[in-house]
Amino acid sequence: MPKATRRTFIGGAVAAAGLQGAGAHERPEDSVLFVLVHGTGHGGWCWKFVRDILHEQGHRVYTPTLTGCGERSHLLHPDIGLDLHIQDILNVLEWEELEDVVLVGHSYAGLVISGVADRAKDRLRHLVYLDAIIPRDGDSLLSARRDISAEEMAANKDQLRRIAPDGNYVVGFSAQRFGIPPEPPEVVAWVERRLTPHPLKSWLDPVRFESGGEEGVPCTFIECTEPAMPGSGLNSHARYAQEHPDWRYVELKTGHDAMVTEPQACADLFLAAARS
Repeated sequence: MPKATRRTFIGGAVAAAGLQGAGAHERPEDSVLFVLVHGTGHGGWCWKFVRDILHEQGHRVYTPTLTGCGERSHLLHPDIGLDLHIQDILNVLEWEELEDVVLVGHSYAGLVISGVADRAKDRLRHLVYLDAIIPRDGDSLLSARRDISAEEMAANKDQLRRIAPDGNYVVGFSAQRFGIPPEPPEVVAWVERRLTPHPLKSWLDPVRFESGGEEGVPCTFIECTEPAMPGSGLNSHARYAQEHPDWRYVELKTGHDAMVTEPQACADLFLAAARS
């Protein structure tokens, strides 16, 4: 008798409950499972256009919102750190019983997906860093830059603290900062009314690896080049991926929030990574 798996168990339970049949959505055999993780001040909302494209093609897509952001902004408090955000995504994988996942992280969420990969490699199919940080063990968002000296890093830390004037929350980002062009204005307005303060602690906390971080999981880096996000140091992570023999590297000629400005291109690149 074949060994039961979580997948066969759930499938059998669904069939027994009469939930499969004429009303069920038929997915193609090559359907891919995606979990898309947003960056600073965003929420699951920012993946709307990418999610719709992938859903239309028959793929499964989860777009969780990290604690304190987006529709979970009512939970914002100063003690929200990087580990909590990593746990947010680990819990999605565990409670939804997700396996063979293409895990995408945008910007700050490079730290998050690397932390998830360290703890749940067996659930992952591919990691995609969308204009995102690639941390080393012990890196925080502030120390992860690969292109500046310790002195410059200290100055950078002071600058970052200035954008969190109360010492608790990062504030003041705009659609323009994230590379959203001024036209059409309704897109700018849609983004700006959804941006929320972000817990500073999550930027200051180091990520800790016990299993090599993303090592052992296929990885793709997508660099957003027009315009590049000013002062972010993301180009140093792009260069790392470009020069690493085991990474796939792709350029996308759009701004930092590519999931808003080029959702079709993002969907295509995510699928290409999954099938590489």
